[in-house]
Amino acid sequence: MFVLDHGNYEKWLSVHYPNMCILSSKHPDEYNHFQEGYFTVHKTSRRFSSTALDHAHKQVNAAMKGDRGAVGFAENPSALRRWMVAGPEIARMIQEFEGDCSTTDEYDHHKQKKGV
Repeated sequence: MFVLDHGNYEKWLSVHYPNMCILSSKHPDEYNHFQEGYFTVHKTSRRFSSTALDHAHKQVNAAMKGDRGAVGFAENPSALRRWMVAGPEIARMIQEFEGDCSTTDEYDHHKQKKGV
C-alpha cells in the first residue's frame, strides 16, 4: 500500500488490521467464511486462480458489454433493471460457451505437479 502510494488504504490500515486480528473471537462465523475462501470467486478448479469479488463483478460487466460497450443505463431505469437481472446469467452462459470451446486442460496448473 505504501509503495504503490494508495493513500486511502494507508489511512485505514490502522483500523482494519486490529479488526482482522480479533475477528475470530468477535465474529467466528465470518472468520470461518474467510478461512474457507468465501471472499473470492472460483471460476475454475485450479487451486491458485481465485478472483476477488469486486474484480469478478467487473469481469462480468466487461463480458456483458463486449466490444461495443453499453451506454445510457443511468438515463433509462428500465434498461438498468434488465441489465441488473439478466447480466449475470448472460455472463455465465458466455463463460460456459467459452469453456466448452476451450482446448486447454484447466485442471492442471503448472505448479500443481509433484516436482514442484
